Formats: sequence, structure tokens, C-alpha cells
Amino acid sequence: MSFEGNNVMVEEIIYRGTDDEQREEIGTLFLVATPLGNREDISPRAVKILGQVDYVAAEDTRTAAMLLSELGIGNRLISYYEQNQRERHETFLRDLLAGRSIAVISEAGMPCISDPGEGIVRLAVQHGIPITVIPGPSAFVSAVAASGLDTRRFVYEGFIPARGSERRKLIEKIALERRTVVFYEAPHRIEKLFRDLLEADLSERYVVVARELTKRYEEFLRFTVAEAVAYYETVTPRGEFTIVLEGAEEYETRTGDTGVRSDDELVALLRTCLDKGMTTREAAAHVAAETGASKNKLYRLALSVKETH
Repeated sequence: MSFEGNNVMVEEIIYRGTDDEQREEIGTLFLVATPLGNREDISPRAVKILGQVDYVAAEDTRTAAMLLSELGIGNRLISYYEQNQRERHETFLRDLLAGRSIAVISEAGMPCISDPGEGIVRLAVQHGIPITVIPGPSAFVSAVAASGLDTRRFVYEGFIPARGSERRKLIEKIALERRTVVFYEAPHRIEKLFRDLLEADLSERYVVVARELTKRYEEFLRFTVAEAVAYYETVTPRGEFTIVLEGAEEYETRTGDTGVRSDDELVALLRTCLDKGMTTREAAAHVAAETGASKNKLYRLALSVKETH
């Protein structure tokens, strides 16, 4: 199966050459950043490397084919995405050890960051294969830089789990995070995200929504979490989103509010209430009134305390 366009060839079968073409030296693995949306953001060095390597391993070969075509590069493209990355690793490793060089690119931005690439980098390290990074655009770094929030210390969470206890637990950890938090979210889950943050008692936290970075409709929306909930009740989210959330330390400095309680502290208060004979709902309501924490969250905690009581 192949796709041809302007001298760019996408192949499922990797060309390895004949025995007399084998090289003596080990090849190099290049990690090449590509534009988020604006083609002018690619560096001359990236263009040079993409044209010189033996082939390019791309997360999305059609997007990559268009990029290489616009750059006048006629190199081979090999599909390399989440579902096929394990089977590709053996082939890539064999070619690198045989002296061939490979460039890894994601659909947009920096490879290996919430995109394929980590696995082959790990194998390259284990086998002493040289790794070179060609830096460039990164959505989460760009969003943090333009956020206006504390950039001295921040934590990157990638994509928030879509549903279930894993999502809930991570959001509860984010609520207690002292540093600025940055993560990605799909447009159809944006409204739910801000409702979940609201339920985690973050209504007054500042949040920056970076949408369609470097593209025609790029925008930075600056809200409190409560304002974001209200905004997306009337606006349909479209595009690609990077979210930057004010950390607990910056929030406390800004507001003087240091009343954020850890789950362990809340559980201790709930246990005291339950020991006094209160029901789970009564205990949740009492602790909510005392701490300002979410009643829904406290009720869930009270249920878990009741089960182990």
C-alpha cells in the first residue's frame, strides 16, 4: 500500500538495501520537531535532516507527506503510530544498527511528548545508538509561555484520562498540585473538564485555554474555572486545546486563601463525624460547611470511610 504525491512516497515495506550497501557505522536516530500549524515554524536544520536521513518514521503519513512535499523533500515515509509502534521497533533497531539513520516526527510538534517515539528512544539508549534532537514547536511549552501564569515551576500531564476513577483521581491530584499544571484535552470533553475542575473546588482558580496554536484561529482565553464553565455552556468547542491551570501555590499567594485540604485531612474530619453517629450525607454536609470542599467529593470520601469503618 502506498501514497504518492510530489515525489513523496509512503511505504509499508521498508527499503533496507543489499548486502554490499551495508554501512560500517551505527546510524543516528533523529527526533525532529514539526510545525503545529504554521509551516514557517520549521527550522532549516529540520528541513536538512528530513531530506538526508534514510527514511522518516511518521505518526500520520498523509500529514507528513503534505509537509515534505511543501518543503520539496522526496524522502520515504514509514507509518509509526501507537498501534504499530512495537512491531516497528524491531525494524528500526535493525536498520539503525546497520548504519541507517531515521528521523521520527509526530503529527505536529515534538515527537515522544504524548506521541510515539519514547519506545525507540529507549531501545536506542540501550544499544548505544546516537540520538539527536532537532528542537522546535511544542504546544504545551508555547501555552505555558503565553499563559501569564507562573512559569518557574510547572508540571505537564499530557492527556487527561477520558473517564472513570482514573480521571477522577488525577483531577483530585491536580487540585492539590502546588505548581502550574498544563495538559491537553479533546474539544468534546472541554465542558466536562471544567465541570470536573469546578467539582474539585477550583472555581476561582485561573485557567488559560490555548486553542489552535500557531494556526489561523489561534486564541488564548483567560478565565476562572467558574467562568470557563459558563462560557462553554453557550460556545461549542472546536479545534485543538491546551489547558494551563493556576497551581495551588500561586492561587494562595494571589488570594490569601490557604484553606485547601488534602484528602487525608478531609477523611480524618469525616471519620470524626461518622464516629459521632452522623450519616454519610450528614458528615459530608458538615465537613463541606467547615472546609468549603465539594459536597459530592466529600460524600464519595465518606462512603469509602464507611466501607472500611
